[in-house]
Amino acid sequence: MTAPLRPSSEQLDTLIERIGVVPLKDMLRELLQRSAASLNVERVGYWSLDPDGRAIRREMQFLLSSGTHDSEPLVLEADTFPTYFAALHEGSNLIVASDTMSDPRLAEFHDIYFTPLGIGAMLDAPVHRHGRLFGVVCHEHVGGPREWTAQEVDFARYVAQWIALAVEIDERQRGEVALRESEARYRQVIEHTPTPTVVVDMETGRFTDANESALRFYGVDRTSLLAGGPADFSPEYQPDGRLSMDAAREKISQALGGETPYFDWVHRSGDGREIPCSVHLARVPGKGASVIAAVTDRTEQRRTEETIRRALENERELNELRSRFTSIVSHEFRTPLGIIMSAVELLRNYFDRLDEARRLELFEDIHSATRRMGALMEQVLVLGRADAGKLTFSPVPLDLEALCLKLTDESQSATVRRCPVEMTFENDLAGATADEPLLRHIFSNLLSNAAKYSPAGSPVEFRVRRDGDAAEFVVKDRGIGIPGDDQSRMFEAFQRAGNVGEIQGSGLGLLITKRCVELHGGSIGFISETGDGTAFTVRLPVFA
Repeated sequence: MTAPLRPSSEQLDTLIERIGVVPLKDMLRELLQRSAASLNVERVGYWSLDPDGRAIRREMQFLLSSGTHDSEPLVLEADTFPTYFAALHEGSNLIVASDTMSDPRLAEFHDIYFTPLGIGAMLDAPVHRHGRLFGVVCHEHVGGPREWTAQEVDFARYVAQWIALAVEIDERQRGEVALRESEARYRQVIEHTPTPTVVVDMETGRFTDANESALRFYGVDRTSLLAGGPADFSPEYQPDGRLSMDAAREKISQALGGETPYFDWVHRSGDGREIPCSVHLARVPGKGASVIAAVTDRTEQRRTEETIRRALENERELNELRSRFTSIVSHEFRTPLGIIMSAVELLRNYFDRLDEARRLELFEDIHSATRRMGALMEQVLVLGRADAGKLTFSPVPLDLEALCLKLTDESQSATVRRCPVEMTFENDLAGATADEPLLRHIFSNLLSNAAKYSPAGSPVEFRVRRDGDAAEFVVKDRGIGIPGDDQSRMFEAFQRAGNVGEIQGSGLGLLITKRCVELHGGSIGFISETGDGTAFTVRLPVFA
């Protein structure tokens, strides 16, 4: 067989309009077939180069004698054919071998490839894209040696160029299809995800896209949202003290740099509400300086966390309260019980030998201890009714001055007149309306505490005056006072100051007092200095 004398690129020009129209595989078939026929070469194949340049793979081969295409894969590795690969990577020159058996560049193929197939000459044209070797078109002449003309070499080069162009257009088209499919998937995901999602353009600082969930989250329509950006829907400062604009710019820059920052944020909705949330940013491929932000509303999570925190705090306080209750109540019961048991033992075993005075003293000890236990139980019951909402407020008209005198006298009796009480009244106290049992709890506790924590004989002041619709009561003693560290907790259950020493007490009186004051709609406070006494002030709207 003899080759055409002047094969030219014009023989391929009829294919140019079809590149990018027909599938790449079909275009390769035509180019290989046209090249084999034009050069009268038995075997023409296209081999692609692996990305690392260490192997070539046969994608397709045309056999002229049978008019068929062979797509059976074949791989040639650089480790096995180093001389050939070195020649292939040398610049952009073609490998033109008129005699395969004498060309040193092809010596590695003699026994395993050329001899079995009878290949006498080769013309390999490298395929380059963007200046990089991408593949090779192999023309294999079966028979003896063959001199390749300049026109044939140019023709082979043109075939390689057309293949490079076909591969380039095919990859571009496949990239465009993949991009359209990606954008379609992106749009579908954006629209159907329940997570508020927006796209931010770093150059303009504005939202360029948003799904329906985002519109509901921000509480605005699409036009209003896309007219602004993160800074327009955030407070000026974030909870950490940073300017929202600076913090947003930093996080967006991280996302554009390839990171996927995840952080807490506070957004501001269209109606001005501040919404705690978390934001996840990522760069949008193919969108320039754009990032996509998935926003998670953490309002309910914050509420849940706060509820759990309060529950844990309540549990801690309850455990502490239980501990204090056990300690104080056991002490307050154990001491009088010990007194009662001791007195009963003496009376039972030595009644006949005790004189009348000693018997009366023991009976008084039993009575006093029993009354002490009863008072503690009464306090616990009152507090229980208050916690259960069963401590009622039933105001009736009363003589406030007479009641205060009566309560003072009862307190004096209960404390065996340990401290004298100096009573003073200011303004007209007539016309008061209050709940007498609650007032009794309030002032019996305050007056008994004043006497209990004061030196015997030191006076206690009890001042009552009218101030508009309210009555102001002041109970002032000259006792041990309340240390500053304890003052904030004095109205808590079973809480006692650290300087009470062996002075008896349950730690419930002030809490009961505060509850009774609150039922009246009043207020209570105190001023105290350690060692310099305490002054409690109670204001009750009893003239309203």
